[in-house]
Amino acid sequence: MSIYDLMSIGNNALMNAKLGTSVTSNNIANADVKGYTRTTVNYASRAPITRNGMQFGTGADAVNLDRHYNYFVEQQYLASNGQQQFWNAKAETLYSVESLFKQGDKGYGLSAALDKYFSSWNALTQDADSSAYRMELSEYSNTLATMLHTMSDSLKQEQQATNKAIELGVGDANALMKDIAELNRSIMAQPENLVLHDERDRKVRELGVLLPVKSIQQTDGSFTIITQAGQTLVDGIDAFELVQKGPEATTNLASGSAFEGAIKFEGQSSQELKVEMINAGAVGTAEFRVSTDGGKTWLTDEDGVERTFTSGDVDNKVVVNGVSIWFEDSAPATALSKSDSFNIVAKDAVYWKKTSAHLVNITPLGGYGNEAGRLSGGRLGGLLAARDSGIVSYQERMDAFAKELIWQTNYQHSQGAGLEHYKETVSTNAVLDPNVAFDMSNLVYGNKITDGTLSFQTYTPQGAPDGDRVEIAVTPGMTLQQLVDEINDTPTGAPKMEATIEGGRLKLKSRTVDGSFEFAGDTSGVLAAMGLNTFFSGSSCADIALEARIANDPKRINAAVVNGLGLVNSGDNTNATALHNLMDKSVTLDSIHTNTSTTFSKHLSSLTALVGADMDGASRNKVYNETVTKDLESRQQSEAGVNMDEELSNLSKFQNSFDAASKLITTANEMFDTILRLKS
Repeated sequence: MSIYDLMSIGNNALMNAKLGTSVTSNNIANADVKGYTRTTVNYASRAPITRNGMQFGTGADAVNLDRHYNYFVEQQYLASNGQQQFWNAKAETLYSVESLFKQGDKGYGLSAALDKYFSSWNALTQDADSSAYRMELSEYSNTLATMLHTMSDSLKQEQQATNKAIELGVGDANALMKDIAELNRSIMAQPENLVLHDERDRKVRELGVLLPVKSIQQTDGSFTIITQAGQTLVDGIDAFELVQKGPEATTNLASGSAFEGAIKFEGQSSQELKVEMINAGAVGTAEFRVSTDGGKTWLTDEDGVERTFTSGDVDNKVVVNGVSIWFEDSAPATALSKSDSFNIVAKDAVYWKKTSAHLVNITPLGGYGNEAGRLSGGRLGGLLAARDSGIVSYQERMDAFAKELIWQTNYQHSQGAGLEHYKETVSTNAVLDPNVAFDMSNLVYGNKITDGTLSFQTYTPQGAPDGDRVEIAVTPGMTLQQLVDEINDTPTGAPKMEATIEGGRLKLKSRTVDGSFEFAGDTSGVLAAMGLNTFFSGSSCADIALEARIANDPKRINAAVVNGLGLVNSGDNTNATALHNLMDKSVTLDSIHTNTSTTFSKHLSSLTALVGADMDGASRNKVYNETVTKDLESRQQSEAGVNMDEELSNLSKFQNSFDAASKLITTANEMFDTILRLKS
């Protein structure tokens, strides 16, 4: 080996030590940079040389820089972090909602207001003519209505805030997908640029916060990013998109089906509705069933029997959880086939844009994000689940609660009489078309009307009963115009009521000059449906209110009934007692979320317990997944993170190597000088 060879080895060793020092210094400088991956230099021995039959080493070269990044641990981390972010988002969203349902230690909650409402009816039974008790009932009724309004407003605000967060999340996810695609392009052009690799890994993690993702390494250095459910988000240099869009219905016809019409709907629902035909036929005869979990199970009645519905046109809509469903057929008419199905998404949803013309719904169906093809994690998945299975679901349950409370109260209240007779009155509810049957009309409670009798008692100007009761037979298929005609066509000579229609509302008055009348009973429910002689107005948490006539004059509270002689006895508490007894009546709410028949108080307690259980479940899952994610992050950081003790040790090692290499070069140089002096 020549002196030149020694100097070459020394020079390479010097450069290697310098490179090692530079890489180590970079590690130290980036120790606190989020997403930085530790690098080290890989060295390899240079080819030996042969001199005089002997082989001599020629030193080492730096081959490449090695990123200490564990791909397999990262995939586990992404999966676990996706679950953590799902439950984080759900727990954060439900936290503020849970406080709305907490009853408090001093009895200021909704349950206490409901109890006060019923107890005030009980107080009225003690002295049915008492102005004080009537005022107290009015106040407690207003308090209950106000609390329901507040809850409705708060839930709507939470829903709006969540929708905004979803909108922003979709925008952020789309931007990240584009960034990752561009980084793929740059890495394919500069595979040795480790800064680009770090940046891409950071972007993938940021995307993994929003969506449950996994990355697949390609031979060209690019990443393919897909959701845990299999939707491609980034493929090399191509980025896909997410789209947030409003309500829609899609059609999936069975093989051989000839149906050329479409399903239509109006209204909103927290759950997607799958409509599946179970009996073929034309619109009006074909029957279907409904699922809210994509067809795994089907809606049943309180006895567990699968519910079936008859397809109808626009005049014969089917209402499921506040969504009105009907079919529009082509001309000439075509028949629906068995197994024809339709998906109704009556809400804003998030879709994966597979192609410009093909959107795939990835919104979670339930609160756990474990449905095939849907978002199974990520913050977006958690927000959607919290909105649909939480906020909106609670709102629907509360609206069903308020709707049934209003109906039950109004139905019973309409059977009674107050302290003063009516001279005239107008219904609070109106129909759009007085020639449409009650059960097909726009009346919220039109489907509650049954075959029954509507009774009136009229009175002379002096307050004495003016003949027998007027009794009108009512059916669900009757129209408002027909009811008006029936009231106006009572037999000649009998005390008559005068009925007219004003703006779709039913107006009644006595035909006798200065006469009056009283409602003497209604077994059909038409009074409660129209809003006549009722206690509450409205049909939901948002619009429930003490009826204006009662708010203005508590004498209109119907504590009594018209007796067999046509009189309203002073102090009669018959109707007040019946209204108080509603507290213990088992009722079924008009909601697909429950078919349990129980008291109003227990319905409210069940919902409060459900909210608490949802929050507790979200919190527990959040804590569990945080623990798993932290462990995986620690495992990744044990390889990718910068250990200062280790780096300082490496720095010392490379400094010693540099000094040794310098010494080697100095020694070789001295040897060379000695040889030169010998020659001279």
